[in-house]
Amino acid sequence: MHHSSRSSLLNPCFIAALLAPSLLLVGCGDESGDVMGNPTRDAGSDLGTPIADTGTPITDTGTPITDTGTPTTDTGTPSTDTPVADAGSPPADAGVQCPANPTEVRISTSTITASTTWDCTHTYVLDNPSPTFVLAPAVLTIGPGTVIRGSSPQSALIVTRGARLEASGTAAQPIVFTSNRPVGMRRAGDWGGVVLLGSAAINDSANMTGATGTNQLEGLDSTDMRGRYGGGATPDDAYNCGTVRYVRIEFAGYTLSANNELNALTVCGCGSATTLDYVQVHRGADDGIELFGGTANLRHAVMTQSDDDGLDWDQGWRGKAQFLVVQGPAMSGESDPSGIEADNDRDVATAMPTSEPTIYNATIVGPGNTVSVANYRAIVLRRGTAGRFANVLVGGFPVSGIDVRDSATFALATGTAARLQFTSSLVWANGPDGMQHFLDNSPDTFDEGAWFTDAARGNRVGVDPMLPAPFNATAPDLVPAAGSPAATGAATPPNDGFFDATATYLGAVPPGAASNWMTGWTAFPAN
Repeated sequence: MHHSSRSSLLNPCFIAALLAPSLLLVGCGDESGDVMGNPTRDAGSDLGTPIADTGTPITDTGTPITDTGTPTTDTGTPSTDTPVADAGSPPADAGVQCPANPTEVRISTSTITASTTWDCTHTYVLDNPSPTFVLAPAVLTIGPGTVIRGSSPQSALIVTRGARLEASGTAAQPIVFTSNRPVGMRRAGDWGGVVLLGSAAINDSANMTGATGTNQLEGLDSTDMRGRYGGGATPDDAYNCGTVRYVRIEFAGYTLSANNELNALTVCGCGSATTLDYVQVHRGADDGIELFGGTANLRHAVMTQSDDDGLDWDQGWRGKAQFLVVQGPAMSGESDPSGIEADNDRDVATAMPTSEPTIYNATIVGPGNTVSVANYRAIVLRRGTAGRFANVLVGGFPVSGIDVRDSATFALATGTAARLQFTSSLVWANGPDGMQHFLDNSPDTFDEGAWFTDAARGNRVGVDPMLPAPFNATAPDLVPAAGSPAATGAATPPNDGFFDATATYLGAVPPGAASNWMTGWTAFPAN
């Protein structure tokens, strides 16, 4: 319609008729051959005006084109912001979606020399009949939900100085190190365990390596340089051995010879940058967790059914610990198992630096005081160890509670500047009758009873903290009942960036709690 109207207006005869009707017979008979100059010039002048008018609509049409560009720009904004950001999230989530039947990978090599990631789409079997070493500068990263199985007593994972282990699970998807035997056939000592070696200070001044401030991992040949730990003359007390968070280690530990063992988790010369948080060791053949020197801190740690000691330290460990659970087994193949066994140095009790951890909020329970296990004590403090304990519950050990064993340790427990102290703690039901031997009954010159019950220390003896099922090996319940004596009389932990200063109760978990930090990621299988 618009096109035909414009054609009519541009017809020269039509224009001529409108402008000069008297010229109709002159200018319209033959447009191409008209010899009359005026009509031709008039037609040209008249045609110019419509052309100019026609240009205006073209300009107007351009305006909508510009407007159309604005929606195009708006459409680009969602494309850039929303899809890209949202698309980034699913891969992270998808990375921890563990398949029901992960692919098995056998780790048959004795060394890992390049940084490597293990994830839960695979199950990793430590298939080497000797330890697998992670060598500097490699970092072994293990993702949530990953399962690692040891196939033989010496198939341990050893992370050497200069290398690092980054094992970060979650409460819903813990990382599990376990036996390669089928469920129902697993037992303590099926495989070696996990070892972290660092360069923080240790106090071993005279040892098999001949180097001051270094030592060799138990169970390795003294000439194997991969087993060295400690910082020597230039220790790094902030050394980072890596991260072990939401990790279970089951059925590990292996005794190579007397005083020569691999523990479920062995931490040697690791520094304060190391993260050990939400860690369970269960049914180990030797100790649950042993710390040789260093300053590594420990939090939310569960040590259950270890054949020897639940927690062991020596060689100058000076870390911090909070929220610890130790539960001892009803049977032990060891000659003198303990909930905690604490030393400074085996050979030189006065070696420096002195073992001196600070521990708040621990629950240390045995198998029950009526169970007969020879020499089974709750806490043995010996060979010159210092340490500060507060808000600790100790009960259910067949022989005794707290044993301060020798003269080097007596000296640290007495005097106005005592470096071995128990405050705001409670012991109950230790010894064969549950009424005597709350503290050690060894015939020595140190009176643990008088020391522990000094009124200034705020400790209590023989008071039941009301734990529902502390001695149940497969389903322990260590949450004190509401109204428990554990709810009162606590010391306030230091507000120093590590300790939780709100934990003003005795024991590892708050009384009356409907749920607690042990829920979901721990497990207590018998085999």
